Amino acid sequence: MAQSSPVEQQKILRVFKLINLLQGTIGKPVHRLAELLQTDERTIYRYFKLLEALGFVVVKEFSKYKIQERPEYLPKPNNTTFSAEESQWLSTVLDSQGKGNSLKDAVVQKLNLQAGLQLTTEDLFKANLGRLVDVIAQGITHKKQIWIKDYYSLSSDTVSDRLVEPVGFTSDYEHIHAFEQESQSMKMFKIERMGEVVIASESWKSELAHELPEQALFGFTGKGKFHIKLRLSKKAYQLMVEEYPTARPYIQIKNRNQYFFVGEIPHLPGLARFILSLPGEIKVEEGIELKAYLTEQIQKGFF
Repeated sequence: MAQSSPVEQQKILRVFKLINLLQGTIGKPVHRLAELLQTDERTIYRYFKLLEALGFVVVKEFSKYKIQERPEYLPKPNNTTFSAEESQWLSTVLDSQGKGNSLKDAVVQKLNLQAGLQLTTEDLFKANLGRLVDVIAQGITHKKQIWIKDYYSLSSDTVSDRLVEPVGFTSDYEHIHAFEQESQSMKMFKIERMGEVVIASESWKSELAHELPEQALFGFTGKGKFHIKLRLSKKAYQLMVEEYPTARPYIQIKNRNQYFFVGEIPHLPGLARFILSLPGEIKVEEGIELKAYLTEQIQKGFF
């Protein structure tokens, strides 16, 4: 399959950048959008029409434009279809973005199923974000610095390039934790505001300064490490994932009806309160410190 030209790819990336800039509640005037995207105002208006054709709602308030809703909340209208030629072209553009991107591969596969397939704005937007996630993940795995190109800062209303050392993703994969070279500090960057991500030639230089925020489990953070294994009833499992979403990565399901929490927690009181609130629903299979703490709390309750 022939790859798209650099000019075509630049147009696609510019549309994604425009989507990022139009998100939010404040909005931006056309001349500012043209300045940030390094184009003219007439082109910006043409892009507005393209976004509306794709299903976005672009509104004007006090001479400023913005997208009314985020892509993931937009309905999937039946009129956002592409012709066979358009589908083929989109497939070519996505295919040029590299291998190993599951979101991109899924979109390309759907495009190849039949001509005129309904491809929603959400599919395109997520495909681009998935591509950025893949590049960032490569930087983390190989301990490489990355360039975040055309990053839009909401606080300063500016677009700039940032050289960072990516350390990890947030649990929802909406942000990354990274060490910024210019400020020599850890910062958090929103992936949707990135225009492009490029792996730099330099390896990490400041790994000793890489610090991820402490993860709160059962309402507590800390540097303690208490190894715990719990057998949960269906009720306990359901309440745990609803009340403490950060515990979800540590939950294992076996044979469809056996639920376990296995992992290290920083503090005992929060989990102990949860266990004591569900008598008979949770069995502590491993965790000497937790068993001792629970025994102490139960004895206090008798007096």
